[in-house]
Amino acid sequence: MQFWHVRRIIRGYRKRDTLKHQLLAEVVYASIHVMRDSKGKTVQDMFPMLFDDDDDDEYDIMPISEEDEKHLQEEMAYWNTHNPFT
Repeated sequence: MQFWHVRRIIRGYRKRDTLKHQLLAEVVYASIHVMRDSKGKTVQDMFPMLFDDDDDDEYDIMPISEEDEKHLQEEMAYWNTHNPFT
C-alpha cells in the first residue's frame, strides 16, 4: 500500500464523521436556544470548523523519505503475514 493510499483512507474516515459532528452541533445549538437566547447566532457561527467544506489537504505532512517508506512497507508486509485473526 502506498503512502498516498493511506492518506486517502484517513481522509475518507474524517469526512465520514463530518455529518455526525454537524448533527451534534445542531443538538447543542438547539439546547442553547431553548435554555437561553442564541443572540442571532447560527450553528455555523458557533461551530465554523465543522462546516468548512475544504477539499484541500487539511494537514501539511512532510514527505516521507524512501528509507522510511521501505521500513513501513516491510512492517505492513510483516503484519499482513502474521495476522492472528486469519
